[in-house]
Amino acid sequence: MTTGFLLLEDGTVFRGHSVGADGAAFGEAVFTTAMTGYQETVTDPSYAEQLVCFTVPMVGNYGVADERNESDRPHARAVLMRQLGGQEWAEWLFQHGLVALEEIDTRALVLRLRDSGAMRAVAVASEEDLSVAEALEAVREQPLMEGQALVTQVSARERYVFAASGSPRVAVVDYGTKRSILRRLAASGAAVTVFPHTAKPDELQGFDGVVLSNGPGDPEPLRAETEAVRGLLGTVPVLGICLGHQLVGLATGHETFKLPLAIAARTTPSSRSGVAACW
Repeated sequence: MTTGFLLLEDGTVFRGHSVGADGAAFGEAVFTTAMTGYQETVTDPSYAEQLVCFTVPMVGNYGVADERNESDRPHARAVLMRQLGGQEWAEWLFQHGLVALEEIDTRALVLRLRDSGAMRAVAVASEEDLSVAEALEAVREQPLMEGQALVTQVSARERYVFAASGSPRVAVVDYGTKRSILRRLAASGAAVTVFPHTAKPDELQGFDGVVLSNGPGDPEPLRAETEAVRGLLGTVPVLGICLGHQLVGLATGHETFKLPLAIAARTTPSSRSGVAACW
C-alpha cells in the first residue's frame, strides 16, 4: 500500500495510505461531519475544488450505487478518511480519478481546520508523484477560494424539464443543484423546470415559485446572478438554499463574510470556514 500525504498551506503534513487514484489533487481542505452520504458528498457540485475530510471513523461501509450520485460526476478533488470501509468504494474512487487517503489523523486535521479555517492544500497519493517541499511551493501558488466564481463550471448549460406535470410549477436556478433537491420537489407533486445560472427574471416570473440552488465558490463575484435575483424578488415566491440564500442576502443589500471558525456543519458547502458549509 502506497504512503501518501495531505499538505496544508501552513506546512502541516498528515500522512496516510493511498486507496484511490495516483497523482496529486489541489484544492481547499474542508471537512464534513455527515454520518452518511459519502458518495452524495463527493458528487455534490457544492464541493467543487475542495479536498473533503470525513469525520465519521469509517467511510465506504455500505458500498456505492448510481442512484446516490448528486450529479453526473464527482466534484470534490480528493477524499480524506480515517478508515476505508470497503473495496467497492475504493474502486469507485479510483475509477473516477479521485486521490483518496485513509489512515489520516482526521481528528487532528479537523482541529487544525476548525482553528485556522479552510486552507489551500494538496492531497498526494505518493511522494514519487510530488515531494513535500515541491508540494508546499505549489500549494502556496494556488488561488484562494475567495473571489472564485465556480458556478459556470457546474451549472446546466440550458433549460430542461425535470418533472413535466404537477403543481405548483417550480423553477430551479441551477448554481450547482443536487439531484436530491429536484427529486424531493418532484416527489412533493411539483412540476420542476431547471434553468442555468444565467436565467433572467422574466424567464422565471411565470412560475408559482423559484428555488435558488446550492453551489460552490464565493458569492461576491456573482454580480449578474445577484442582479437577476434582485429583479425577481417581490414578483414570485423565492427560496434560496446555501449559495442561493447568500445571493438573496446580497440582492437585499447585505454582505457575506468568512466565518473565523467552524460553528456549523452541513454537507452542502460554499465554504468560507473550516467546515464545508457556511459563508
